[in-house]
Amino acid sequence: MTAPKSMEAPKSFQVAGIDGCKAGWVVAFVSSSVDDAGTLQYPLAVDSIWVSPHFADVLLKTYNCRLICVDIPIGLSDGPKPRACDVAARRLLGPRASSVFPPPARPCLSAKSYQEASDTQFRCAGKKLNKQSFFIMDKIRQVDELITPAMQKRVREIHPEVTFRVLNGGRPAEYNKKSCAGRDERVALLSSIFPNAGEMINGIRKPGKAEPDDILDALAAAWTAAKAAIGKAATLPEQPELDSKGLRMEILEPIL
Repeated sequence: MTAPKSMEAPKSFQVAGIDGCKAGWVVAFVSSSVDDAGTLQYPLAVDSIWVSPHFADVLLKTYNCRLICVDIPIGLSDGPKPRACDVAARRLLGPRASSVFPPPARPCLSAKSYQEASDTQFRCAGKKLNKQSFFIMDKIRQVDELITPAMQKRVREIHPEVTFRVLNGGRPAEYNKKSCAGRDERVALLSSIFPNAGEMINGIRKPGKAEPDDILDALAAAWTAAKAAIGKAATLPEQPELDSKGLRMEILEPIL
């Protein structure tokens, strides 16, 4: 893997990490800075956590951010071949591989029901649609309708478990993120970056809107964005594929 070229970030800049939640999208706005050698300075400052039902509003709200990273597929296959970035992420994650949901083929996005989407997926890819993928299909649709190849200079795809693996010394997280042990494990992994991560998930979240794992994933995405903004991130795979819209199908992996 090779790191993307540095975006020549200024000494201080803001990034955002975005994750889907029941109410739509949870966004962590984070201020970052680098020293004279271009090294990211810790801890990073969480400016705010914000929830919005619409991705279009997220793009407007994050307009001044140097980079935003989102945990949702950007770029979709039209046929039977799976996205190489998903295959690479599953290979890295081992026991956490099931957290990488196979995204629907783009023709599925117009489906009105799971059965219709699953039938379309079977025609396109020879497999039924994963139900977890169907549950996030509206969010995938929102992103697919708005993102262009030019916008991928500023809006990048990540997968939180890939980021947590990096923070865990190259080992996938041990526990499921929705368990108490999994939450504590991920809080500990983020503690050197965001010392008050544990306080934030208890003080900021609102039941039914953003759950603890949503906020932790958004913080992981924000850290990945900060690293990528200074050129300290690689892509899965090293040479991303392009989809039929010209979108790069890739997942960012931060570099320590």
